[in-house]
Amino acid sequence: MSQMELTYSHVLKTPSQLENNDNALGLIALGDLYASAINVHPASLDDSAKAVAKLVELIETAHKKNPDQPLRIMLNHKSSLELRQLVNSEAEAEESNPDMGLRGVSRYVSDIGRPGFVLECEVLKTAIMDKKLPVEIVVPFVRTSSEAATMIDRLAERGLCRGANGLKVHLACQLPANALLAEPLLAYFDGIVVDVDNLAAFTLGVDFGNDALPYGFNKHNEAVRGLILDTIRKAQLAEKPVAVLTQQSDTHIIQLAEGANVEILFQ
Repeated sequence: MSQMELTYSHVLKTPSQLENNDNALGLIALGDLYASAINVHPASLDDSAKAVAKLVELIETAHKKNPDQPLRIMLNHKSSLELRQLVNSEAEAEESNPDMGLRGVSRYVSDIGRPGFVLECEVLKTAIMDKKLPVEIVVPFVRTSSEAATMIDRLAERGLCRGANGLKVHLACQLPANALLAEPLLAYFDGIVVDVDNLAAFTLGVDFGNDALPYGFNKHNEAVRGLILDTIRKAQLAEKPVAVLTQQSDTHIIQLAEGANVEILFQ
């Protein structure tokens, strides 16, 4: 890929973004979209069919903005702290360290997380099978190869078989373990999205929402930079697509991604 072919796009998180015709959309964060459009905890949802229809409508609108691009949709990546902000979230347990608790695969297979996972799978199936949209799935917070295998199995159980009719499933690289184990993990996935904010937070052990620790959170830190570059290299050697998800203000990370000739997604 040459420098002229680099692409830059944004993450869809709220319906209001669909009113802006200027920004290309490269990723749909289903957890954020659900929170803004539905705002009821999935375990307490009375009318799941209505919620599915609403989310599919938003996804279809997003596709009309980028009709020539696949729709990468990331499953809910929210922590229990964030999900407790939804309406009727009383069943959500209060975790002592939610950022490192039930997230991603561990949540989808849990009792509290299963209703949300089933709903999201129905959204994806409706978009793919009924609307014929070119959906690709992005899975967040995959902590081990065992979880990767579990995720592929759980998707298949819900009618979303990786490879069937060309369905692609990507890994969201958010943990140092994802970067270090990218080679074996890529056996389960068709590509990688490097989530710089989460990767940096877990690499440096810093809560970047804590104003008392601004000095410790430097996403251009050599450890973070090394993990990003190593992940990109492993994906490229495996001849699988890789994109870097970062903030528009992260100029050093953007330059790094541009230098590696990979797609850039803006939070």
